[in-house]
Amino acid sequence: MKIVFIPCYSKADPIPSLKGVLKIMDNYRRIGIVTTTQHINRLEEIMKFLKENGMDPIFCGRILGCNVENLIKKSKNVDSFLYIGSGKFHPLGLSIKTEKPVFFANPLSNSFGRISEGEKERYLKRRKSSIAKSLTGKIFGIIVSTKSGQFDINLALEIKKKLEERGKKAFIFSGDEITPDKLLGFNVDAWINTACPRLVDDYFDKPVINPDEVSILLNLFDVEDRDILQ
Repeated sequence: MKIVFIPCYSKADPIPSLKGVLKIMDNYRRIGIVTTTQHINRLEEIMKFLKENGMDPIFCGRILGCNVENLIKKSKNVDSFLYIGSGKFHPLGLSIKTEKPVFFANPLSNSFGRISEGEKERYLKRRKSSIAKSLTGKIFGIIVSTKSGQFDINLALEIKKKLEERGKKAFIFSGDEITPDKLLGFNVDAWINTACPRLVDDYFDKPVINPDEVSILLNLFDVEDRDILQ
């Protein structure tokens, strides 16, 4: 099946939100610029504006899908990150994984801000809760999305093997649209998501963890001291 990619760029002016975020960026000057494909067409304008206002912007890349892993290695070259786009999912993930200050400017709503320690703590608390609930599980369902860019059957098979090595039962569930209602009624104790990482923020009736949290779960199967979840 052929896949046709049609560029679709935002027409929103990024300057108003950039003017706002500059007021709260303290003494951070070496800024890693991160955005999505929708706003990449305004990148030259964004970089020029920041330079004219005394900043040293460095384009660190665009976020593809829900993945920020490609940006983590660039965190050592910047003092902070500035995310150009909508929502807090991407900047929150970037803040947690890089431990750098992360600011955001939303050209669509002309809003701006900084990811707070409270937001990070609340998110991490929810993730620890999901891991803790999964710890008593005996039957695991591994979610695989058949969407282009998300399909990763090899990762699912690898996780399945590791769970079975710990004496757990593991089954793979695949589909194009993964929603909580479509996973109701299955006899599993917890879900492991290999699709879009933000799926864990939906309200499932069973705990859901992402692949990068599986290693924590596997390690906790082997130890008695589980204070990491406190």
